[in-house]
Amino acid sequence: MEENKADLDETIRTVARRLGERLRDARRSKAITLEVLSAKADLSAGFLSRLERGETSASISNPIVISESLGIALRDFFEDAHECPRPDYVLTRAKDRSCEAPLSAGGYTYRLTSGDLEGEKVSAFELVYPAGETMHPEVLTHRGEEVLYLLEGTMEFRIGSDTIVLEPGDCVHFACDQPHTGENIGHGEARLLMIVSPVDSIDVPVARKSGRDPDSARSLAQFTGGK
Repeated sequence: MEENKADLDETIRTVARRLGERLRDARRSKAITLEVLSAKADLSAGFLSRLERGETSASISNPIVISESLGIALRDFFEDAHECPRPDYVLTRAKDRSCEAPLSAGGYTYRLTSGDLEGEKVSAFELVYPAGETMHPEVLTHRGEEVLYLLEGTMEFRIGSDTIVLEPGDCVHFACDQPHTGENIGHGEARLLMIVSPVDSIDVPVARKSGRDPDSARSLAQFTGGK
């Protein structure tokens, strides 16, 4: 118990020193004296001096008042300036995806290719329809949009009353409130990049994102029309 308390006390002292250093650096970067900051923040110069030296603890209100007085973001007192900020993108390598077992539904396989981007608006999947697969796809409607880009093979896609044959490089973008379905009509494997928006417009397995067992993920068949 005493050992735990000693560890906690040392952690508090370390945090207080780190916070003090950042407060001092922020104040000096603005060329503001302790006296001027004292007047702006309505905190005594002596208290601010002890705070910068890590000799006293601060309530959460103190850094808030000081950050507002200095005109800087509160998070600047707590984030490590030497840490690399999290990039505003998610990169997934082909070699890494190839190490993951693909999910399956209706005789085809698929992998999530998009990443776990904060505030993401779209999801992307690579679908592979094997050669010789006999399919009787269900006609679907749901909210949102789809972009289908055929990478390999030949696909027949039906949107409303129109039937479209997709060859490699062909792309179709449509609103999903129209009845739609598709199937592999070629003699070889068909690979398709499918992008859907918004991400919650359909129930899709997100095993790679959530860490769930792929076997427990819900099937994509209800979305792509596979049986």
